[in-house]
Amino acid sequence: MTTPGEAAAPVRVSLRDISKRFAATQALDSVSIELRPAEVHGLVGENGAGKSTLVKILAGIHAPDSGSIVLDGDPIALHGPAHARSLGIAVVHQEPRLFPDLTVAENVFIGHAPTGRLGSIAWGEMRAAARRIFAELDVRLDAGAPVRGLSMADQQLIEIAKALSIEARVLILDEPTASLSLHEVERLFAIVRRLRDRGVAVLFVSHRLEEVFDLCDRATVLRDGRHVVTAATRDLTTAVLVRHMVGRAVTLFPKADNPIGCKFEFETILE
Repeated sequence: MTTPGEAAAPVRVSLRDISKRFAATQALDSVSIELRPAEVHGLVGENGAGKSTLVKILAGIHAPDSGSIVLDGDPIALHGPAHARSLGIAVVHQEPRLFPDLTVAENVFIGHAPTGRLGSIAWGEMRAAARRIFAELDVRLDAGAPVRGLSMADQQLIEIAKALSIEARVLILDEPTASLSLHEVERLFAIVRRLRDRGVAVLFVSHRLEEVFDLCDRATVLRDGRHVVTAATRDLTTAVLVRHMVGRAVTLFPKADNPIGCKFEFETILE
């Protein structure tokens, strides 16, 4: 999907005319979106717009009722999350899905740990590989430490390391900043930009529009299960993005400044 005046670029993954219905609810209605290598693509929309359903289809959790998925020029049919991961499609969820009693390295390589000649897990090789991944991310984490007790930000980084361990071509970040502080968000964004520069196609799902403008190269808006617009973020404003999301112009009320010591007379509600 090339916006007017924009040169065609390579496409890593293309979802074409994807539709999905759950009982009486049409979650997605002929939605198309393209993710390019070395690009962060924002996906925005109100609750119920279809963002989560689209992410789950790309992650192999749901199968579309109709439409097609093309990965690096090859049509694919995803047969589950494990199949999606084997093709290099990785998801970092809002709530990290880790095993708290296993070590950091064990979580990074869960399901695909390196093995020795007799098929047993090569523990030293696994920890060394995990340390190399964290070094690439410029992150200091003890690969042999248990996950239990780590901060939410560190757990998110372990999820990203899991994606690198399968050499992810597509990285989906589903509301990853919801539980992070400003400093942790800045660190996460720095890592995402490094992955983008390495050629990874990143899909960033967020309700925080300021983050979309800060991180994303392009953005797609969904409304009521339909594709509304895809455009470069440099060509959008917050007001325009909100208008696409809700389908009408919205007045954004500025915060009023009140002088210190200003007193207002209100009826007492609770004493």
